[in-house]
Amino acid sequence: MPELPDNSFDEARRWLANVEDDLHAMRAVARDPESPGRMVCFLSHLVVEKALKATLIDAGMPFQKTHNLLVLHDSCVGLGRLVELDRQLLASCNPWAVDGRYADDLAEADAELANRLAGLAEHVVAEVQRELGAERGRQ
Repeated sequence: MPELPDNSFDEARRWLANVEDDLHAMRAVARDPESPGRMVCFLSHLVVEKALKATLIDAGMPFQKTHNLLVLHDSCVGLGRLVELDRQLLASCNPWAVDGRYADDLAEADAELANRLAGLAEHVVAEVQRELGAERGRQ
């Protein structure tokens, strides 16, 4: 059964601060020409997943443990939040939740896909910051 912390306002902002740390890591990996594209995709998924969960925590909405971005986004949309996110991009990011961790599991991501998913992560974080009213993700 899903549970939420007692203080969803503070917890959501704690999650968002963690999301920003992951976003910094994603940017560093994306800038490194030696880094594999699959790692950018994996970190992009991580950032988006945590940002969606921060939104749900802020709303006081329990959620199941899942890496599925579409399921998490559906819950956000049900609350009238983050309704404008590109579901097609979310769907293209989904496979990188687990598969991107291991080079054998998924074909290497090309630079175009890695850049698209990194852009998605940037956009989602900006939208969640706006939704949570958090200046630069921290209060």
